[in-house]
Formats: sequence, C-alpha cells, structure tokens
Amino acid sequence: MAGAARGEPFSFAAWGDVPYSRFERDIAADMLAAQAAQPLAFSIHVGDIKSGSSPCDDALLEDRHALLDASTHPVLLLAGDNEWADCSRPAAGGHAPFERLAAWRARFHGNGESLGQARLSPARQSCCPENMRWRHGSVLFATLNVSGSPLPPGKPTRQLEAATLDWLDAAFSEAHAADAAAMVIVFHANPRFEAYARGHGVKRYRALLDRLARKAAHFGRPLLLIHGDSHRYRVDQPLFDRKNGRYLDNVTRLETHGSPWLGWVRVDVDTATPGVFSFEPHTRRLP
Repeated sequence: MAGAARGEPFSFAAWGDVPYSRFERDIAADMLAAQAAQPLAFSIHVGDIKSGSSPCDDALLEDRHALLDASTHPVLLLAGDNEWADCSRPAAGGHAPFERLAAWRARFHGNGESLGQARLSPARQSCCPENMRWRHGSVLFATLNVSGSPLPPGKPTRQLEAATLDWLDAAFSEAHAADAAAMVIVFHANPRFEAYARGHGVKRYRALLDRLARKAAHFGRPLLLIHGDSHRYRVDQPLFDRKNGRYLDNVTRLETHGSPWLGWVRVDVDTATPGVFSFEPHTRRLP
C-alpha cells in the first residue's frame, strides 16, 4: 500500500465485561464520568453488560441502555456472550439465545446510531447490525460478533459465523481501498491466541485467527485487536502467522479489564509515530 495520509492524533476508550452487579453499575457510571472528563473521540465497550447468571430480561437491557446512553461521548457497544449466548442458563432465565440476541439488537442497535449524548452512525452489516465499521482520520475501525461462549449448533450459528468472517474480509478490503494508515478490529471473545500459536487452538476460533493472520500479514500496517472475555488487562503481540512460522509484529492485542478487576483504557492514536497506538490504563480503585 502507498503512504496513507496522516490525520490528527486522537484518543478513544476501550472497556468491557462490566457491570456485573448493582454495585458495579455505579462504578461503570463513575468510569463513564471519568471518560467524559477527557477529550475522547468515542468509547468502545467490548460486551458483557451483565453477569452470566443474572436474568436476561428486557428490564435489564433497558437499565443498561440508560446507563450507556448517558455517556458524554459516543459509545459503540459490541455483543458479548452473557447478554445472549449464555441466556439459556437456568439462572439467567432459560431463554433461547438467538431470541435474546434479537432483543439485544433491537434495544441497542435499532436506530443505526451509537449510544451516547453525541452520536456516531457507523456502517452496519444488514444481517448483524452489531458488526460495525467506521473511519476516524486515516484509521479504520471494525467490530465483530465473536462470542466467548459456545453457540448452539444449527443454521443460525453457521450464518452468524459466516457473516462475521465476511464482515472481516470487507473491513480489510475497505482498509486497502482507503489506503488506511492503521486498523482497529474489536470483538468480545478471547480467541486463545497462545493455544493457536502452539497448533491446537480452540476449534471455534480457528477460522477467525486463520483469516486474521493472513489478512494482517498482507495489510502490513499497524493493526490493533481489542477484546475482553477473560478479564485480564494486557497488551502484547500474540498473533502467529502459520504460513510464515512467526508472530506478526504489526499486530498488537489489547485485552480490557473485566469484573471484578475494573477499569478502562485510554488508547492514544498517532499515525505519525511508528507503532501508532499507545495505552493508558485507568484502574478503578475499589473502596
């Protein structure tokens, strides 16, 4: 790719796997207030807006909508697993997962805009509106619905997985067409990069990681992968390219904090610097 135009530096927030309780809901509101005090372009929540054992009812979705929609900055919300894939658990109400996914989509993605007092209107996949894409300066952002929990076997799962891989392909195609200086791809699940590098990764993530490694190697420019799920803040470079037998040094992984280790990360983006991305964790100190 030829040299991409460099935009002004900017920052955004990354967080997720919160709130899991009424107590954590109050802390999440505090974190949103802390984000409001900074000049962020937007805030990305990687999913899991409830615990896996709390009720998957419409009242909870309405409560979390009110929480996130009060944000000063636009909030881009991803699908986790606790709010739909895990809703078949008896403690969560024994719901059909894809029925809950439809309810979640209607509540959080029904009008085509982000949450928050300021709004973004990202491009969305027609079948799966949580799969979003937008540009900020010369950086392309894309979100993917990748669940941290196994999905029920059957046609809806196969269709979702295929659509998500198609959306990933489309994101890289747009990045090349736009001559993007960098990319950010966000999903909920921890796809077990370490096991994949050893040749025995989790089966349901192999197609995603195969595709990511191949596309990232071809892209060549800085690529930031953001996920949650295992609740451990870390920044590293874990994506292994099986074709070349090496780790991809243009790919950085950010895993966000998660309950009960709460926090959010300010990601600073400057395409004039070699690595483009830098990270400032904001840990919430509990009483």
